[in-house]
Amino acid sequence: MKKKFFWFLPIFLITLLLFAACEEDGSTENGGSSIEEGDQRDEDYDTEAVLVTVNGDEITQGHYDMYILQLKNLYEAQHGMNLDDPQHSDVAAELQVRAMNDLIEQRALVQRSRELNLSVSSSFVEEQIQGIIRQQGGQTAFETFLENRELTQEDLETLIEEDYLISKLYDEELRLDEITYEEEELTVLYERFVAQREDMGREPEPFEEVEEDLVQSLLQRLRHEKQQTYIENLIDGSDIEYFYN
Repeated sequence: MKKKFFWFLPIFLITLLLFAACEEDGSTENGGSSIEEGDQRDEDYDTEAVLVTVNGDEITQGHYDMYILQLKNLYEAQHGMNLDDPQHSDVAAELQVRAMNDLIEQRALVQRSRELNLSVSSSFVEEQIQGIIRQQGGQTAFETFLENRELTQEDLETLIEEDYLISKLYDEELRLDEITYEEEELTVLYERFVAQREDMGREPEPFEEVEEDLVQSLLQRLRHEKQQTYIENLIDGSDIEYFYN
């Protein structure tokens, strides 16, 4: 499993699309990025070119372009940097690796959900589409939203379905809500909290005042660790072929 550079786990594609839409300034003129040539495209550029297969399922250049564009927009909005600037080329390169890793993981997760015969109703998907239309401010704005991301409504419906399948998979196999912790773990976390406060020259709050926040932080970390281990095992058992250098 390759290192994750900016987040612990793959972001659901729908979450990324909608959050990026809120964060960005509305400009998407730069389009997607080729995994080999950045924004430099020539007449041989093919969005249908297969970059990777995961147990036989294809990830194409078009899939990659859509995802890296949203990831790039979100990262630039959050960190206030232009990733087209040569001085940030190392970050841009890491983001490309991150994007492909995410797509591979998401493909393996969807495959596993189908192995378990998990499904999502068409009515649920339609409800989500209507919610996005309302969020965007109407049908015209929704169509612009799709156009800016080089998506069709059918593409968006597929993304909604697959994201929901991954959520159901986590519920089915990981049962994250049932994760518990040891009191010793909470004690260690509070001791670190106290040390950090003292290093900052601040008086640490009593345990009782921060206990709930510490519990939530600890549970979040334990859930992330369980998810990450699950994903790593899933990828280790997958047949992944790369078709780019």
